[in-house]
Amino acid sequence: MDRENDGEWRKTTAMSLRIVDAIEELGGATLSEIADHMSLSSSTLYTHLNTLEEFGYVTKAGDEYHLGLNLFHLGEIARYRDDRYRLAKEKAFELADVTNEEVNFAVEENGRSIILFDETNNPASEGYQVGRYFYMHNSASGKAMLAEFDEERREAVLDRWGLPQETENTIVDRDELRAELARTRERGYAVNDQEALEGLRSVAVPVDDPDGGVFGSLDVSGPPYRLPPDEELAGLLQDVVDELEASIATK
Repeated sequence: MDRENDGEWRKTTAMSLRIVDAIEELGGATLSEIADHMSLSSSTLYTHLNTLEEFGYVTKAGDEYHLGLNLFHLGEIARYRDDRYRLAKEKAFELADVTNEEVNFAVEENGRSIILFDETNNPASEGYQVGRYFYMHNSASGKAMLAEFDEERREAVLDRWGLPQETENTIVDRDELRAELARTRERGYAVNDQEALEGLRSVAVPVDDPDGGVFGSLDVSGPPYRLPPDEELAGLLQDVVDELEASIATK
């Protein structure tokens, strides 16, 4: 394939992926709504949507386009491709049973924190946050991992995504964030004090690989009035993380 055609393929692929993201952001939408959202012509958009629908990445209900279940299938394959993820799921569920609160296992991907498992002790709960991306500067899981990154990797994340403000508690100054990450390293756990979502507080502990790299993080989250003191939660988290890291080391 020559360079010119290669460039066109890249643009086409990028556009299709942007359309999938737009449908997710809009929660499903009509052709004209997606076109307006993306500032695209309807004819161009229609061609992409037809292709995405043909391959199961988009489905149409009436006049609205929605994400197709093929994405769910692919997501499940990605979520379980690593046996260590299954171990993390088991430990997250154990901790949820102990705390009676929501427990998440997250990893870093492309500079953001993505939740792979959202566990509760309620068997009817599906874990609505699974697959959701969070900025790393204002989530407990993200800060726990950021604190373990070397300076070059940490700054690369911040350069790419910035420090968007999502609540009045969000840290939006780099020097303030650096100080917060230093405190995180010193005490061994990260705190999200309603920085990503009003009414939600989280405590997270990083999970390390045997080689010393960052594998992910476990966090407990809930309403501030209901959660026990941060130190108590961090102690419970650390015990579970120690067990998880020991299990990972034998893989």
